[in-house]
Amino acid sequence: MRKIFAYSLLSAAIAVSGACKKSAEDKAEHNFEKARENVKEQTNDVNKAEKDLRDEQKDVAKEQRDLAGQQRELGQAQQQLSVAREQYKASLTAELQQADARINELEAKGDEKSREKATRLRAKRSELAARMDKIGDQTDANWEEFKKDTDKKANDLKDDLD
Repeated sequence: MRKIFAYSLLSAAIAVSGACKKSAEDKAEHNFEKARENVKEQTNDVNKAEKDLRDEQKDVAKEQRDLAGQQRELGQAQQQLSVAREQYKASLTAELQQADARINELEAKGDEKSREKATRLRAKRSELAARMDKIGDQTDANWEEFKKDTDKKANDLKDDLD
């Protein structure tokens, strides 16, 4: 009986020790699988983040190209506006020269009525010349209104000259 009892204890010990080893192996394998899944998830997250970063960099590059194009267009538009203002100023200068010639003709007549008309016209001409000197001070926002008012004064002067 002692032998049976000893064999029973021995078999129980073997069974338990084998089960413990297997349980430790299972735990280690389970931990390994968890770690492997975690690495796989982290790798996927890093890959997704890298892809998102590349996409963002592409978007930034596209926005920079668009901005550069818009800046070029703005520069061209500002240049065209500058040329248009200079042309407008040149046409006003020509009109003022014509007005000067007509005013000088009126003054040369020598009669009172012509001198009075020449004085009135010279005042209008001076007002138009003063507006012309302010062309460079005008902003893009108020340019059209300034031009409209100046054109009206120029046309009024022309009408009075005739």
